[in-house]
This record gives sequence, structure tokens and C-alpha cells, in this order.
Amino acid sequence: MRHYFRAAILCLPLLAVAPTSSVATAQGGAAPLGAADRLVNDPRVDALRPYGLALPPAVRADKGVQFGKALRFKLSGHADFWRIGVTTPTTRAIRKGDRIVVAFWARATGTDMNLPGRIGRVQLEETPVVRALVEKPFEIGPEWKMYQMSGRVDRDYAPGQLNAALHVDAAKQVLDIGPVFVLDYGQDAS
Repeated sequence: MRHYFRAAILCLPLLAVAPTSSVATAQGGAAPLGAADRLVNDPRVDALRPYGLALPPAVRADKGVQFGKALRFKLSGHADFWRIGVTTPTTRAIRKGDRIVVAFWARATGTDMNLPGRIGRVQLEETPVVRALVEKPFEIGPEWKMYQMSGRVDRDYAPGQLNAALHVDAAKQVLDIGPVFVLDYGQDAS
């Protein structure tokens, strides 16, 4: 499965410019870290964890997005936008001070007066007791696009102690969510 992720990551646009980190190779030299080495979650739509709806959205085929799958949320918009969303847990340990990038594919249609759609907040959060470490709202256009945010973690975290969460019920819209990537850029200076 790791080879599947490596191939998929090669399709990603540049997420963030980071100094070249390296790892030791068998010959004793250093090899730069690739995006697949930085991946700390399972980005596939099938692995996302939707919440807040009586019937969770089904995974649907969509050739317009990376990996060809998406979740579709038909939303009415609510002041408590965090009641509906999707999470993806980390699967690897993250160290204090590491710069984490959360990148996700999304598009929004069916909005009032063709205004942009909205995700009320995307956050990197502790779990099971939720505490946001980094958060940002997003306006979402009608075409598939990758959105991203980044921040640093304040302590060491074991696998599963962090989630990327998208709180989505911020507008009347049909919101499609594609793959969600959580990438660890380590202790770089950015």
C-alpha cells in the first residue's frame, strides 16, 4: 500500500517549499525526504471519518479529483458548523516543533447566489479531548482545488493523538471532499 501512496503523492502539486531534509541511505549517504515519507495519515477518501449526520455520506466516484473518489455533503448551513464534518487521524508519531501541513481537495456547488462555499474551520486537533492546535476557515470554489494550511505542534504526539478535522456545515452548499493529507515537515526553519 505504501507504493500506492508514493505514486499518488507524486501527483500532488507542491504543497509547501521546505528546505531539503534527508535520511541516511544504505550506502551511508543522504537521500532527500519525499512527500510519501512525510505522510502521517491515510489520505484516501475511504479512510475519512465523517460525523454529525444520521446517514454518513457515501464514497462516490469522481474522475475530477485525485484517487477518483469523494464524499458529498448536502448542507443547509448552521451557526454550529462544527456539528458536521470529517476527521482523519494521524498514523505516525509527531515530534514537538514539527511543522505539519494539512492539505485537502474540495469543491462547493449549489450555494446561494453562486457565492463561494465555506468550510467553517479546518483544524489540526488533539484527540480524544479536542484542543485545536492550528485552525483556519476556507472559502471553497466550484472546481476541484487543493487547499492547505500549516502550523507547528506544541509537544510530542503518539500515532492517533492528532486529527485533521474539517468542520463543514458553514453554508448552504453541496460540498465534495476528496483526499485529505497530513504531512510532517519536521523541524525545518519555514
